[in-house]
Amino acid sequence: MRLKTFFDLLVFKTGASLRTEIAHYYVNYLWWVFTPLSSMLVYYLVFGTFLNRGTPNFVAFLLCGVTSWQWFASTVNNASGSILGGKGLMLQVNIPKVFFPLEVLLRDSFKHSFVVTLLLVFLVFYPTPITVSWLALPVLLAVQFTVNAGFALLCAAVVPFIPDIKVIIATCINLAFFGSGIFFSIDQVILPKHQHIIYLNPMAGLIKNYRQVLLHGQWPDWSYLGYSLTVGVVLSLIGAWVIFSFDHIYPKACQK
Repeated sequence: MRLKTFFDLLVFKTGASLRTEIAHYYVNYLWWVFTPLSSMLVYYLVFGTFLNRGTPNFVAFLLCGVTSWQWFASTVNNASGSILGGKGLMLQVNIPKVFFPLEVLLRDSFKHSFVVTLLLVFLVFYPTPITVSWLALPVLLAVQFTVNAGFALLCAAVVPFIPDIKVIIATCINLAFFGSGIFFSIDQVILPKHQHIIYLNPMAGLIKNYRQVLLHGQWPDWSYLGYSLTVGVVLSLIGAWVIFSFDHIYPKACQK
């Protein structure tokens, strides 16, 4: 398949999936922002009100963490079963199997653009400084896109051979959620000698950098962004290599 044809089909399938998804709901695109908002409300009530563990500007603090995390979690969870779920199409058309996780990546990233827009509108009216550091937001989004792609491709490559791993992936994502500083500041809660372990998780550092840029008017930690980008690129290359290496085997593996 020619590269242009592949990308044309990828864009068409992404658009078709989005249209199909919103066709099932009366409020259409609003469901794409309802999930992070509802999650934020629950965590705010639990940690900001009932447990009194809030920080200054806790709503904005929490919203930055929840929105970025859910982009990562939904992409990886959805992509992990994408090749397995695409067995109907792959049995009809000889298409590179990397198509399926890439389609999920584009679809969830497009949906996240609505969430980011809503977040920025919220912050404009919330008592947070709008500074020149906001110009770094596209860089942060690009780095997280790469991180999302790395984990998504790697998980998608493995699940067709061992479908039970999808459950393990979901469990690991849930565990990582509680260690990524969604509803607390890692620098204030975690002992300094343990912080470097937490920050091995690229999402933990990315969430911190989102807050530095959007809430505190500071430039991100460029060296950490370099680390996160490296993790994303390496995992993407490994995942893509595995998928291409077993491209001809996936149709048989998915029929088991």
